[in-house]
Amino acid sequence: MTEFTELKYKKAGPSEPLSMRDTQQIALEILHTVAQICEERNLRYYLVYGTLIGAVRHHGFIPWDDDVDIMMPRPDYDKLMGYLKDHIGEYPHLQVFNRETCPEYPYMITRISDDRYEIRMENEKPFGMGVFIDIYPYDGLGNEQREAIRFGMKGDRLSSLCYQASRDHFAIETTTSPLRKVIKYPVYLLCRRLGKERFQDALEKLAGVRPYDASKYVGCVIWLSWGVKDMYLRKWFDAYTYMPFEQYRFRVPAAYDKILRHTYGDYMQLPPEEDRVGHHYYKAYKKK
Repeated sequence: MTEFTELKYKKAGPSEPLSMRDTQQIALEILHTVAQICEERNLRYYLVYGTLIGAVRHHGFIPWDDDVDIMMPRPDYDKLMGYLKDHIGEYPHLQVFNRETCPEYPYMITRISDDRYEIRMENEKPFGMGVFIDIYPYDGLGNEQREAIRFGMKGDRLSSLCYQASRDHFAIETTTSPLRKVIKYPVYLLCRRLGKERFQDALEKLAGVRPYDASKYVGCVIWLSWGVKDMYLRKWFDAYTYMPFEQYRFRVPAAYDKILRHTYGDYMQLPPEEDRVGHHYYKAYKKK
């Protein structure tokens, strides 16, 4: 069993939010614990998205990144969830947040949280979560590209509607398209009226429909945020290597360059300084 030790962080005032670096270090320890569980149980997991860029480009966190992302093939993800359901008590301070463990939780992916902290979202009702990491279950999307895109985009639309249904109030946030800005408010009102459970039920029906290991294309169909850029050839995840990340080493896909270029283009080029900000709208605090 892995002992989950407390982070030694800079002392803050009673209502002062943790710094970005402190939040990163807390999330790093959660990641380390989850990775060790996966290693011990021979479960596939890989750093993805900004966390993978951080490993390749910075050998740790992107300095302005505010979360940790890993992916797991659906069969391995389900095994991890089963294990944590029975053994989470062996890991002090860790909590599992998903639809099964917390009815108020608004997403379909799982987050593992440290209960010694709390986060306050700008546009989301609190449901008891602390500093966290994201675990994205990847499902099969199909063996033909057109089929995979059609199936994946169905998940993309449903997850977007689910997100709107769970917002505390209307906000433009990252929407840039003029047309999307126009229709976003009526869509928000409709989604709030229908309720997030309606969309969660629909997304749950997509999960696991197409087996991961039998599909040419894979992706997180329950949260396919970037459309085609979030759909991958399964073979890109068939082999892995280890890469330094802060003081630890974690699994990354051996084809990490293909994966990152597919999603981000020239990921080694730093973004403009004004874009070097976190993409989650929350602040983290240590509980009193």
